[in-house]
Amino acid sequence: MASLDWILLNYTLPKDPSRIRVGIWRKLKRSGAVILGQSLWYLPKNDSNQSFFKTLAQEIESLGGTATLMNASALDEITERRILDAFQNERNEEYSELIERCNALISELKSESDKGKFTFAELEENEDEFSKLTDWMARIKSRDFSNATLQSDAESALDQSQKALQEFSTKVYNHSI
Repeated sequence: MASLDWILLNYTLPKDPSRIRVGIWRKLKRSGAVILGQSLWYLPKNDSNQSFFKTLAQEIESLGGTATLMNASALDEITERRILDAFQNERNEEYSELIERCNALISELKSESDKGKFTFAELEENEDEFSKLTDWMARIKSRDFSNATLQSDAESALDQSQKALQEFSTKVYNHSI
């Protein structure tokens, strides 16, 4: 396995107000960063991630905290594997939840079909839900640096959701004419 280079961000923030810490945490999670230790986050080293961490470090400093940026590389394959596994686990958790939500949408569409609720309002509500799932999938994939094992299952679940929605849409149309 070829060794990868990483960029690390270590920071501290004042305890209050907690919304500041939560805001930084959300930005880190949204970026796909993984936590290595208390307030020590890492991402694969590339221009985009480096720019993100630099901007976030400036924000942390402006909020009264301290931020340290570092470059790093694993010293052995075991450490490298552990780091990559952490990214895989984070993304697999997200893909797993997305799969659950896709299955819930499919169940909802089946339930509405069984009840004969072929209304435009119901269709629109389910189209909105599918759109959210599609956007969520794109966000997960954008931070999937290690091609997580559940990615193809999530893509399949999203495809199945789309097919179920198309079938429901056809039924709504047929019932409205």
